[in-house]
Amino acid sequence: MTDTDDTVGPDGPRDDGDDATATGSDSQMTSGDEWEADEETETTRRGWIKWVALVAFVIPVLIEVVTFGGLAVESLFGGDEETATATRTATASAGTDAVTVGDDLLPETPVTETVARSVVRGATDRTYVLRVTVENPTDVPVELRLGTLTVYDGQTVESQSSTGTVPAGGEGEVTGAWELPSGEMPRRVVATELRDGEVAVEREVALARPPIDG
Repeated sequence: MTDTDDTVGPDGPRDDGDDATATGSDSQMTSGDEWEADEETETTRRGWIKWVALVAFVIPVLIEVVTFGGLAVESLFGGDEETATATRTATASAGTDAVTVGDDLLPETPVTETVARSVVRGATDRTYVLRVTVENPTDVPVELRLGTLTVYDGQTVESQSSTGTVPAGGEGEVTGAWELPSGEMPRRVVATELRDGEVAVEREVALARPPIDG
């Protein structure tokens, strides 16, 4: 009786190399899968780092844009009315066209109307005093009137003062006085010039911040 060779099967010799090859392939596939997973993880991590860096850069820029944008909008259109009023009252500033002592009140006219005095009297109960001298080089009589005064919070104070008739080639003077609301300063005054009894010019004149006397 012949011993059976375990390495020979019914279909011929058994090839153990197939199992070794399969095992090696499985091992290589497993290593490849792990490498691809690591690479994907690294790519994801780098992507998150880029997003975090981008957000860290963009947020401060947005804050600056919003801040300066808000200031620009407030400057153009005004903000809270109460805050704006308080700011105007505290600074009491005027534009570059505002007149002060020595300036011509109505430079567009042929008559010379020179601001001779502009002062606020009193520390608490304030009165604004504006004195204007008039020289009339024209050949017709003129008259200068000072009317409504506007303060920085928008309130108006009524008063009427006049030089009376200043003859051709003559001189005159007008002094206006207005009782100011508490804590307020003068901002604009209505000036009217008449020539030969007819209104020639009537407009609001911006006033530079006057000194406080007392």
